[in-house]
Amino acid sequence: MRVLLDTNILILRENYHIIPDNVAKLMSLLNGLDTCSIHVHPLSVAEIKKDKNIERQTINSKKISSYAILEDYPNYKDDSIFIKKIGDIQEPNDDVDNQLLYCAYRNITDYFITEDQALLNKADLLGLETVVSINEAITIFEQFYPKTDITLIHSFIKDKAYKFDLNDDIFDSLKTEYEEFPNWWKKVANREVYAYKSDEGKINALLIPKIETYEIVDCNPTLKFDKVLKICLFKVASQAQGLKLGERLLKIAFDYAILNNIENIYLTHFCKKKDYLIYLIEKFGFYKYGENTRGEGVFVKRIIKSTTENNTDISYLNKRYYPSFYSDSNISKHIVPIQPVFHKKLFSDYIPTSRQMSIFRDTPSESNSIKKAYICNANTTKIKPNDILLFYRTHDIMSITTLGIVESVYYKQNNPDEIMKLIAKRTVFSFEDISKLCNSDVLVILFNQNFHLKNDFSYEELCKNGIINGPIQTITEIKNEDFKKIITGNIDERFIIN
Repeated sequence: MRVLLDTNILILRENYHIIPDNVAKLMSLLNGLDTCSIHVHPLSVAEIKKDKNIERQTINSKKISSYAILEDYPNYKDDSIFIKKIGDIQEPNDDVDNQLLYCAYRNITDYFITEDQALLNKADLLGLETVVSINEAITIFEQFYPKTDITLIHSFIKDKAYKFDLNDDIFDSLKTEYEEFPNWWKKVANREVYAYKSDEGKINALLIPKIETYEIVDCNPTLKFDKVLKICLFKVASQAQGLKLGERLLKIAFDYAILNNIENIYLTHFCKKKDYLIYLIEKFGFYKYGENTRGEGVFVKRIIKSTTENNTDISYLNKRYYPSFYSDSNISKHIVPIQPVFHKKLFSDYIPTSRQMSIFRDTPSESNSIKKAYICNANTTKIKPNDILLFYRTHDIMSITTLGIVESVYYKQNNPDEIMKLIAKRTVFSFEDISKLCNSDVLVILFNQNFHLKNDFSYEELCKNGIINGPIQTITEIKNEDFKKIITGNIDERFIIN
């Protein structure tokens, strides 16, 4: 990507003792892009050399020599159509400006950045969207950087790779399995790393995502993507097995893909017998596509349903394309009331949109999981696998906050030991909580957490839209058209399969 800087940008960048903030930010963005080359026009160099202040002219000439010179460029004076569109020369320096503008007009450069309003006006007349001001350029080039501002639960952090101690125990097996790992770690020193640290400071889990474009993956059979999220590193320390950190790392990866508008994800892995990682990722729709030249399995996943998908099994679709979910008029939808204390534990990555609330710090391992359990004494037998659950937080928020999909359901349970066996790996309910509920029949729902709503759907909105007509005290089935009212604008339609 070739970016041409106007003379006025060069002067702002090179001639000020204190560089304006927006210029500094722009240059930082441009310099941080591997695919970007910054160019200056020979006529801009000539203009700077006209400076009668010899000392300043000499200094600025040396400074701009670090930029690539646009060696070959067409002459606008040979293009009568262009000249007719921009009009006659009004000022002495219009000739230079027109030559620079013509480079953008002829696609010699991908972007032309200028603070000259007359040039920007001419670009508008020409319909050139690639001629931009500094602040417009900042907005544009920020989009070339991956968005990393994912909601993280307590104990998860985001930091640069170089800030992690390579002597931490979590790296031992990586250094053994991959001889080149220490050198690779140095190469990715400036990459964002998502990590979980114990209270003692030990690293218990690591994730490094990377966005790749027009990638031909080392794989047999052939595998290529226009844009894909590669999970470069996915690691849970042996001492942290069972804390559901693997599920949380996958959730971060899915959120990262969604945030950056990416539909495909892949990772490579040396497969072993009784391989926990393979078991984990296959539960969420990854499948082995092939192998690379190193002998690693190449595992692929889509988070939006493929247009070529022919399988119509709803359970399969919900798993293969998670967090996408199947919904049509035949799928039942239920509002599920949940007390704040359990909502905080179950959905620890939830951030209220309706009001400011303190962050919940006591995060149980089950909060890390995607697969969760909910129990109550609701007197209903209408819930089925693949039904949609809309969790309504009572008392404080009094809003629908979260959407989940039923995996399995167990009715009329009344033995706390048996209930605990059903939900032990995914519950935030204590044995005491379960025992109290067992005074009457207990409903056990195992489900996947799919999305938090972009905006909480409040009790007032539920009443106003005629979805309910009074307090929500038990699980309540709602109509499909009412479900659509709740999710419109709050769940991206791309993730709804029908």
